[in-house]
Amino acid sequence: MLKDYIDLGYKPTKQDIVCEYHIEPAQGVGFEDACTHMAGESSIDTWSDISTLSPQLAEELKPHVIFTDEKQQTVRVAYTQDLFEINSVPQILSAIAGNIFSMKLLDNLRLMDITFPEDVVQAFRGPKYGMHGVKDLLGVTDRPLVGTIVKPKVGLTSEKHAEVAEPQPHEDYWSHKREGHRGKKKKGFREDLLKRAGILKDLGGEYAMIDIITVGWSALQSLRENNEDLNLVLHAHRCMHSALTRNPRHGVSMLVIAKLIRLIGLDQLHIGTVVGKMHGERDEVLALRDECVLGHVPENHYLHVLEQDWGRIKPVFPVASGGLEPTMVPELTKIFGKDVIMQFGGGIHAHPMGTVSGAMACRQAVDASLDGISLEEYAKTHSELKAALDKWG
Repeated sequence: MLKDYIDLGYKPTKQDIVCEYHIEPAQGVGFEDACTHMAGESSIDTWSDISTLSPQLAEELKPHVIFTDEKQQTVRVAYTQDLFEINSVPQILSAIAGNIFSMKLLDNLRLMDITFPEDVVQAFRGPKYGMHGVKDLLGVTDRPLVGTIVKPKVGLTSEKHAEVAEPQPHEDYWSHKREGHRGKKKKGFREDLLKRAGILKDLGGEYAMIDIITVGWSALQSLRENNEDLNLVLHAHRCMHSALTRNPRHGVSMLVIAKLIRLIGLDQLHIGTVVGKMHGERDEVLALRDECVLGHVPENHYLHVLEQDWGRIKPVFPVASGGLEPTMVPELTKIFGKDVIMQFGGGIHAHPMGTVSGAMACRQAVDASLDGISLEEYAKTHSELKAALDKWG
């Protein structure tokens, strides 16, 4: 094992990938030893010295531990770009978020953030439409968008699905989940995914919602490549992310996932609500918002956010979704401003007057909030909002 990875005086080059980790050594393991072994395992080392790793090659490819803070249990590692296939998210993650999570000498490890250099950013397409492109498609620029998903998510016949979705002139977009084929052997998941996207396009669809974690990074990259011809708006649903992100001491942060989604190039991403039913503190959610929409993200040491220049990569449209209903709109507007999609499920479909009225109530709540009018006052002349306040207020 090489022992010279601790290199606090090293200045990362413009080609280096820099990662920040939270790290907790196992009992009896020194902090610097843990950092060194983790850096080596994520790059060029194995469990024993090997003759195939020449001193010259080791010097060229070795990682550099450029920052350690034992009190805060934080370490930053700079990796040379030559370690990676820079246009492949799976290959990058196999190194910086792979076997290192299984190391016995670590009790906990969490990948907090990654800084992608210009060469890596340029190797990806980024969103086809992104936030501004979606706004242009829908002709909406001066307010938050309102969206929904067909409920129940599975089980409806085609006729019932159409009955719920078709008569909706009041909403900005609809997101649809499709139940998978059962008892049928597939040729391959990637091929099936692309086939479904093609069917959706052939049927006149404009949006595709993808469960980004369960689908996988390679499939997402394939879908984005094919979307150059499909021209769909790609909506990133993050179910299962908490299996990786919720433990603050172990796993991968949602910030990392958001950056990878922007890099690959999906157009919209669920980031949390602050209010509603989903886990996510205000600072974390707003950091995700900034990573989605800003062209240059400054470093924030407190939130473990590394500086990132997104160059030509378009912004991703943030989506607030999970347990929302119309009475929450004023607070959502204060938190996110106009650059957000407020997505309501039960908050629309559970409206006492039905789905259409639920959609109208949400739009009325948005209009009232932007005009600085209380929902109670606005509801005096808007029966749909009044019914929503009576139910949820």
